[in-house]
Amino acid sequence: MSNKKQLLILDDLGISQDDFEKTAKKDNLPFDIVWDENLAEREKVKGIITIKTKIDQSFLEKFPDVNVIAVAFTGFDCVDLALCKKNRIAVYNVPSYSTNSVAELAVGLAISMLREIPSGDKIIRSGKWSLKPGKELSGKTVGILGTGSIGLLVAKYFKTFGCKIVGWSRTEKETFKELGDYIPDINEFFSTPDIVSIHLPLNSSTKGMIGEDELANMKPSAFLINTARGALIDEAALTKTLTNNKIAGAALDVFEKEPIDPNHPLLQLDNVILTPHIAYKTEEALKRRAKVTIENLINFTKNNKTNQVN
Repeated sequence: MSNKKQLLILDDLGISQDDFEKTAKKDNLPFDIVWDENLAEREKVKGIITIKTKIDQSFLEKFPDVNVIAVAFTGFDCVDLALCKKNRIAVYNVPSYSTNSVAELAVGLAISMLREIPSGDKIIRSGKWSLKPGKELSGKTVGILGTGSIGLLVAKYFKTFGCKIVGWSRTEKETFKELGDYIPDINEFFSTPDIVSIHLPLNSSTKGMIGEDELANMKPSAFLINTARGALIDEAALTKTLTNNKIAGAALDVFEKEPIDPNHPLLQLDNVILTPHIAYKTEEALKRRAKVTIENLINFTKNNKTNQVN
């Protein structure tokens, strides 16, 4: 190992180590890369890449000379930002690497629910053929909860399919208003769409935001899609709502606890589509994520604060 400063990578980045190192070398990343915490040299580790591994006081005590943390993810709640700020540790994230991927899955899940694609697959595999009529996406009102970059692209996609768009967000954007109308009252928002697609960040003000009251305001014929974060929804309330058929169905890519408990009651319901947190997970998105993470670390060495979150 050289005397160069070390970059410790804590989580699987979704691409091969060889591909990541080739990209890092091509971009002249000024670190020796270490993939195993046990092989890292305490005083040489100056940078860390994480996705979900928590970076807190106990972790940083092991590597006291870290001065940059690159979160290879859109969110950064795995990092104690206050602690990093106190210790003058810069934290970067990758805010938009998977925008296309998430938006495409949201639309795909909507069509899967309306046309009952999973049920059709099960029927034909069981030797049967008949499936009740589905519903067209065209003409439906779609509510976009959270109109950041992903929510905006989802709105554009649904608009292309001939949907009417409404939205709710704490900050209204003119670009969204070109596609649809904001509904400032959250209760009215939930009562309006045929499909609600969630695209909020997870923070102290949004955690558990969708609970019994919000779900009760939805149309009995409405569908709910969550490709954002599981903890945005009160999962017990949603399970009760779906069990009692108070809404038509839901499609969930994210959950309060991941992986989902194999005994979770959601797994017993036939009016919900479940996917294992794959919205971000495309080959193209993971390559972009690695590339931007490397760029963030290079930016840090040049005092460029693009994508810096503290």
